[in-house]
Amino acid sequence: MSNAPEKSVAAVAIDLGSTRFKLGCIDRSGRLSRVAALPAPRLTGEGLVRQVDAATFLRQVERLWDEFEGELAGMPFGLVCQRSTFVVWDRQSGRPLTPVVSWQDRRAADWCEEHVFADELLRRRTGLLMSPHYAGPKLAAMMREDPELTAQLQSGDALFGTLDAWLTWVWTAGAIHRSDLTMAARTAMVDIVAGDWCDELLDLYGMTRSALPDIVATDATPVDLRNGARLTASIADQASGALAVLDPQLDAALVNLGTGAFVLRPVGDASIRRDGYLTGPILSSETLGERSVLEGTINGAGPAVDRFGRESALLPTEDPAPEAFAIPDLAGIGAPHWRPEFDLTLSRAAKKLEVPLEQRRVVIEGLLFRVYEILRDVSDGRLPANVYVSGGLVRDPAFAQGLATLLDAPVHVFDEAESTLLGVARLAMGIRPFAAADAQCVAPAASGAYLRDKFGRWESWVRGVLAA
Repeated sequence: MSNAPEKSVAAVAIDLGSTRFKLGCIDRSGRLSRVAALPAPRLTGEGLVRQVDAATFLRQVERLWDEFEGELAGMPFGLVCQRSTFVVWDRQSGRPLTPVVSWQDRRAADWCEEHVFADELLRRRTGLLMSPHYAGPKLAAMMREDPELTAQLQSGDALFGTLDAWLTWVWTAGAIHRSDLTMAARTAMVDIVAGDWCDELLDLYGMTRSALPDIVATDATPVDLRNGARLTASIADQASGALAVLDPQLDAALVNLGTGAFVLRPVGDASIRRDGYLTGPILSSETLGERSVLEGTINGAGPAVDRFGRESALLPTEDPAPEAFAIPDLAGIGAPHWRPEFDLTLSRAAKKLEVPLEQRRVVIEGLLFRVYEILRDVSDGRLPANVYVSGGLVRDPAFAQGLATLLDAPVHVFDEAESTLLGVARLAMGIRPFAAADAQCVAPAASGAYLRDKFGRWESWVRGVLAA
């Protein structure tokens, strides 16, 4: 990147992902013109704890601004953040009272087991399931262990915020404490139909409203930041990627294949629920409206596949290992099974494969089967007319080709690797976020034709694994 934004740059956006922090510039045509990236700080912690020093986190974020120093006056800025990661800080001094606690942190596992009776309340109000990944249970567990933190939060001397709320507070010198609905919704403390904090759940966790940010629209009133930029849009990562890819006029679903894999299926409103799946807002805007999705999660799909190398594992026409199966979820099986005790699981035949590339192919098959079962479930058995695929894993042609063959229908590959940045940047610029016009259509082929028959055997194997 050069030392200053080009005059054609219309907006700037930052994407704070789990593995990389990225800054993107969007030109006046609504396309990303440049992207810079830095690694996210490495998480620390033993056992179920996953966190990073807050000062270290902030320094790494602000390094992305360095080359734009003094050149951002009035520049529209969009912020997109990983969901469920949070900080607690002192209201007066701004000093962090906790590390940045990652969404991957599961220190609240015991608390969740003790409060499983509240699962139906949580599902009804938040669209989520009881899980230690969310901020509400983690805060409750942390306060139980730390009376001083409890007193500070309940008195209002301490403030809580997901990454967007914390950074906005820091970058406005404590003047603004707010969070967009798509981010706040993943705290498991928000009634997503009402669009506000839920008093029943705050009582359950021991939280008070005085410590919480205001919930605002995705494109709320612009805020001037200390570096000269104007925050004009703030949103959660999966929401931003979905808005960039999914045409709101089409019957469609998005499969976002990154570090985790997410299947997002738009629904009529935030009150809709499906057993085993999450419901959440992906847009809250006075001008663009409200949009919600059903979400199915496949945990750690990217690292699971890459554990067996990065060479493309092309799918043959006939199955070379008919009894080789995989569940590709790392750190717990996600929707609709929700079994946190499982890791990447291979069948006996898959373990016996001697070539890592062959095992990679089996894990890819498992990922395709997981995507298929989720698409089927969230669509009530009727697959969407349009399936879009995005994210870093689509660079391996086996994914799009295999999914098209398994679905027996074309899939549309959105090859913009930075769709998450693109969605929020377009919102920040003041134009509609949808930008998937250049999607490539991949049709079913003979490659991977065996997947259609193998899926049923894989399902039977999975049932046996989960029942063991």
